[in-house]
Amino acid sequence: MKAKRALNGVPAKQQTIERHYFDLFQKTYPLPSGTVIHGDKPDVILKGAQTIGIEITNFYVTDGSCSASEQVQRVRRNSAVSIAQRLYEQATGNNFQLSFSFNKDHPIRNQATLVKKLVELAGRVESGENGQISKAVFKDIPELEFAHLYAHELVYVPYDDPDFPNGQPHISEGFAAFRTYTNRREARALTGGVYQPLQFTAKWKLVQGHRFGLMSSIRLKEIIREKEAKAKQYTPCDLYWLLVVVEFIDSAQEQEIRLDRGVTVSSDIFQKVIVYKPHFEHVLEITPQPASTP
Repeated sequence: MKAKRALNGVPAKQQTIERHYFDLFQKTYPLPSGTVIHGDKPDVILKGAQTIGIEITNFYVTDGSCSASEQVQRVRRNSAVSIAQRLYEQATGNNFQLSFSFNKDHPIRNQATLVKKLVELAGRVESGENGQISKAVFKDIPELEFAHLYAHELVYVPYDDPDFPNGQPHISEGFAAFRTYTNRREARALTGGVYQPLQFTAKWKLVQGHRFGLMSSIRLKEIIREKEAKAKQYTPCDLYWLLVVVEFIDSAQEQEIRLDRGVTVSSDIFQKVIVYKPHFEHVLEITPQPASTP
């Protein structure tokens, strides 16, 4: 089934996302008076004393066409972990949980090779104790930064505590009493070493760590050039703005929006470039210098 299309051939989902961001933006930023028209090329037209065309785009830290970009790598991570679990379980029938975080300094280049190594790693740790796996165990996998094994769950056997003749107290009876009972129960289980294989169907998962930095002026300039290249397709307006959205919940976009002193941005198309982080309501307004010389 083909994706539903909307105005001018733009996917309805994309238009919904753009409208969502603009609705948030206009609650934060004082727009000139006028009628808002949603469309495409540009995404929004504000008809007032001046007709302002507003193009909306997301600020990805790295171009998605780059194989090392977060957009590409997160797909490869998920796929590699999922395939590795399936192949390992098909070969062994074992059921345990592995959690991984990957090293962004060593992006995944060959997914098939990585899958093979993850399967081999699972075989090396399958009889191990719960906990973080030493890096020495996966030193042959530079893409991997962290691994954790959860192979056995602690069983809380019936426990008669003379201080709690009615069994575990409900937390509403007092947090201190609840914690005392559960701590004693856990200590008894740990001492007895009461463990059993996982009683649930385990799923290998990602616990990916991310480091965020300052906004790249170089990347911002690339985004401006990319949007300028499409300017000939824009509906005629008196002036144009570029709204660049940083979605903090997306690890491929999250960054601190700030333009360092002395850094300039140029454009012959956009009279204003606005970098906007929704939910935090952070706005960085930039007036570009003319790109062309007289």
